Amino acid sequence: MAKVLFYLERKLGAWFLLLLRKTLKFKVINQESSDNIRCIYMFWHRNLLMMTLQRIYHGAAVMVSSSKDGELIAGPLSELGYVPVRGSSSFMGSSAMREMIKISRKISLAITPDGPKGPCYTFHPGLFQIAYLAKIPIVAVAVNANKEWLFNSWDKFRFPKPFARLTIIYSDPIRVNSKEDFVTVETEIRDFLAKYEKDTFIPKEKKR
Repeated sequence: MAKVLFYLERKLGAWFLLLLRKTLKFKVINQESSDNIRCIYMFWHRNLLMMTLQRIYHGAAVMVSSSKDGELIAGPLSELGYVPVRGSSSFMGSSAMREMIKISRKISLAITPDGPKGPCYTFHPGLFQIAYLAKIPIVAVAVNANKEWLFNSWDKFRFPKPFARLTIIYSDPIRVNSKEDFVTVETEIRDFLAKYEKDTFIPKEKKR
């Protein structure tokens, strides 16, 4: 019975996302700079749905929680051309991290460095470790929407309203050539996102 329910959720979830996507208008900037290379697409956890919608059928390996709730996410993602890797940033030193590095030899990855539990806008070190060990660049992605719902969650999760206009801006590839680069690469990514992502939510600890 559980298998049947998961199958239905997988199909219906994917169908719903495809239906929502048809109502949206996308303006995509600089995606071509990373289309023909293997890389890590990096964006904040709160933009997960919008990025999923924009990159449907483009294909990428995505870290998904190994919990039962993660199964509800992994199913629809598989239907939409993504490759779910079960695990989380809490286990970046485990088999999930090794699996991501292995998969990166064939396809690009997608990582939310502040997921799955935050705090919002933080960088768990797994992003830089994978980029360094896999020898692939990071491409930061800024996401903007003119109409959206904000959830009352730790990340203020964003849900685009039907018929919204989304602007997706990709950075040029950023390489991590050594462990000493971790700090400078983080700064470069933060500067890019601060410039191009019009953020409607600023945590109190981030205010200046």
